[in-house]
Amino acid sequence: MAKTQNLKNGKNIHDGHRKRVLDMVTEVGLYPLNPINVMEFILFLIIPRGDVNPLAHRLLDRFDNVSSVIDASIEDLMEVDGIGESAAKKIHSISEIFFYYSMDKINQSRIENLSEFYDYLETLLRLRPEENVFIYGVDNSGAIIKGRHFSKGKTDVVALDMKDILLYLSTNKVSRIIIVHNHPNGSCEPSELDKKSFNDLKESLEHASAKLVDCLIVGKEGIFSLVKNEYRRLFNGEVKYMQAINLAMMKQNNTEIS
Repeated sequence: MAKTQNLKNGKNIHDGHRKRVLDMVTEVGLYPLNPINVMEFILFLIIPRGDVNPLAHRLLDRFDNVSSVIDASIEDLMEVDGIGESAAKKIHSISEIFFYYSMDKINQSRIENLSEFYDYLETLLRLRPEENVFIYGVDNSGAIIKGRHFSKGKTDVVALDMKDILLYLSTNKVSRIIIVHNHPNGSCEPSELDKKSFNDLKESLEHASAKLVDCLIVGKEGIFSLVKNEYRRLFNGEVKYMQAINLAMMKQNNTEIS
C-alpha cells in the first residue's frame, strides 16, 4: 500500500512528526501525552529513523500499557513484529535507567529522617519486578547516606556477603546500617526465611561491632520493619486492622533515626 501523501505539498504526513513529539515532551513533559505518543517517543530513542507509529500500536495492543511494555521480558518483546533482539534489550533496559537515576539521586544527597527515606524506598522498590537488596549507612547525625545495590534477583538477605558489608562500613566510615530488600508483587510481611536471615545478619554485625538499625521489606502494600516487627509505611490506603496502631507509633519515630 502506498504511503499516505499530503496532496498539497507532496510530503509524507509523518514528516516532522518526531520533531513535533519531541517538542511536546520538552514543553509539557510525557504525562499529558496519550500512550501512543509516549510509546513513539520511547521508540524514537531506540529506532533512529522511520515511522514507528504502527510499531507503537502493536506494542500497546500486545502489552496494554507503556509500563507493561517496559517491564516485558526480552523474549516477549521479540514476539512483536518489528522488534528485534537489540531493540528488545534496549526497551527492557529503560527501567534500569530509572532505577539507576533514583539510586544516584540519593547518593548525591542526605536523607534527614525516616519519612523521607520511606518516600524514597516506595519510589525505588515498590514496583520493581525482581528482588533487590540494598544497604544504606547512617552517619553520626542520624542522616541516611550512600545507598549501595548489593544483589538482584536473590531470594533473601543471606545473599549479602559479610566481607562486602564490612568493606562498605569501612569505605563510608559508618558503624550503623539499614538493609532493604523488596518482595516483587508480594506482601511486605516477612517470610520465615526473612526472619532467619535477619537474625543471622544481626548476630554477625554485632560480632563486627556494627549496628543494624533496621531491616526493611518493601512490598506491594507497604514497608515492614523486621527490627520493629511492624508496618512502617502503607501504600494506597491498604490497611489491615492492626496497621492503624502501627501508623500512630510511626508518627512518634519518623523524625529521628535511633
